[in-house]
Amino acid sequence: MISIVQNFICTKPERLQILKEQLPIIGNVFSDVEFFVNYNTTKNLDEIHSLYKQYIPKLNFYNDLSEEWAPVTLALAKQITTPYTIFLCEDTQIHVSKQNVYNRINEFIELDYDYLLLTKLEKYLRSEYVNGYTPYNHTTSPGYQKLKYGYFYLGKHAPHKRLSTDAVYKTGWYQDRLEEFILNIDQCKHHIPIRDKRKPNCYEGYYDFDNGMARFAELKCYIPDEVIISEFDGVKQNS
Repeated sequence: MISIVQNFICTKPERLQILKEQLPIIGNVFSDVEFFVNYNTTKNLDEIHSLYKQYIPKLNFYNDLSEEWAPVTLALAKQITTPYTIFLCEDTQIHVSKQNVYNRINEFIELDYDYLLLTKLEKYLRSEYVNGYTPYNHTTSPGYQKLKYGYFYLGKHAPHKRLSTDAVYKTGWYQDRLEEFILNIDQCKHHIPIRDKRKPNCYEGYYDFDNGMARFAELKCYIPDEVIISEFDGVKQNS
């Protein structure tokens, strides 16, 4: 039902250590999932490739050095035949069991939702957001709707204004978002803090403000009811 896409570099020792620690866990949790991975530099290439071959059973690994992030990511996504795609950052840290991860993913899929948020869960599970605090839009929110393993909210009630990269998507919709970004980023008028097409930050910056969650008002969104996943913030990979 799901496949995983990654397109990244990992040149900082601290971030490489996180990958070494977490990849065995990720490989166990997603042991039946096909991975489509591009490593976008030659630095640490052999070590990264070796780690993935060791821990990821169903691996498609590439070393495409094209500078722009989105066309390479789209090429990976277009190989996917499953109905759902997860974009997973290389600094992902999983905090719960395999069963707990799949309880959330399966609930999301069974309810035919569109978008499962996987970033800043600790922030967006605070009570004020659960209860309807939406600092980035002018639409009054009723708060999240409690489900068995997570919460439901519509795009117009999202507490986050951006369409975050790290998420579970319906595959076709994810491909559409990448294609639109590639076609339109040069005409985007609003401010993007990191306007660098080599980085996924630029994709998130494109899907922001009126082009973010407010645009996708009826998007059926899901957030896990606990912090199942987080990202390593100790050292940023900015270059």
